[in-house]
This record gives sequence, C-alpha cells and structure tokens, in this order.
Amino acid sequence: MDIPTLIPTQNNHRVVHFIGNEPQRDLERLEEIAADGIASARDGLALVPLLPTHLFNPLHDVTHSLLPYVTDRRLLNGRARQQLETFVEAMNRLRLQVNEEDEALFDEIGRNVVAALDASNRVADLLAAEREIGRLRGIREPEA
Repeated sequence: MDIPTLIPTQNNHRVVHFIGNEPQRDLERLEEIAADGIASARDGLALVPLLPTHLFNPLHDVTHSLLPYVTDRRLLNGRARQQLETFVEAMNRLRLQVNEEDEALFDEIGRNVVAALDASNRVADLLAAEREIGRLRGIREPEA
C-alpha cells in the first residue's frame, strides 16, 4: 500500500476572513484630533488679514487674544476654548455686514475656527469621559 506524500487538494477548502479597515476610534486618535484643531485655527487666523477693513477691524481684538493660544499650540484648555467661542461670536455679529465678494473668505475663516473649537471640545470630552470611567472603575482616585 502506497502512502500518499501529498495531501489531495480536491477534497479540502479554505476559509478566508477579510477584516475591513476599521477606522480608529476617537479615543485612539486624540493627538491627531488635537493637531487637526490647531491646524484649523492657524489656517483660519492666517486668513483674517485678507478681510476688508470693515470686517477686519472688529475682529482685531479677538484675533489678538486668540493668537497666543494658536502660536503656542495650546487649544485644549478652557481659556483657549473660551477665546475660540468669543471669536466665533464676533464673526456671527458681523455676518450681516459681509458683502457677497467677501462671503467665501469669511465662511472659510468661520469653518476653520469652528473646526478648531469642535476638535478642542471633542478631545476634552474624550479625556473627561476616560477620567470618569476610570474613577467609576476604581482605577483612578477622584479629583479634588
């Protein structure tokens, strides 16, 4: 009796399991979200000087207040978020004064600053949730 040296391929099958490229969860992307927010704020503030005088002048003080947070790349604290919100509020007050030819630039600045605010809030929310879950699980001591 001959013993086969090869396993026959006619009577077997293969199972292939494809795992799609699942996007990373936000908690795993904290640094990326924060960096995107800083870049958005920087891009938005870089466009402010291109605004016409009647729009630039009312934004000068809030831009000057926000600029140190952006240049130091520190948008994750409460004061930075407050400055971002103040900037957005100032832009909203100017909305009716925007001419049609300035609208695209004005909207681009607003989108960038709102994206920075959203990113900062998202990172703060994720860190707070992680801290709270750790506290509830007894992993971390409650904060004073």
